[in-house]
Amino acid sequence: MNVIALVLYGIGHVGVTIGIWSIVLLCAWQLFHTLRQGISYVRRLHQIPCSRCAYFTGDYRLKCTVHPFSALTEEAIGCMDYKSRAPICEGTCSQSLSPWPVKDLLKQ
Repeated sequence: MNVIALVLYGIGHVGVTIGIWSIVLLCAWQLFHTLRQGISYVRRLHQIPCSRCAYFTGDYRLKCTVHPFSALTEEAIGCMDYKSRAPICEGTCSQSLSPWPVKDLLKQ
């Protein structure tokens, strides 16, 4: 009788140890999976071209003069009206463009 109790006691310890490690590994897997999804989402958001577009105003009331409702959203990825704000002078320009041309116009 004493041997059976000792065996059940040992099995109980092994079962608890396996259970605890299973929970720890499950939490670690969930953390890894969530981080991988978050990184994927952030990479997708970095594809939004609005902040580099000539039609982007930088004003929270009217973000884009062409597509005001889809500006700075995932819908703006692949925007057909995107126009780069960078000069096309291949490094020979002496002047730099203002990052917020609409704000410069409002100041005038």
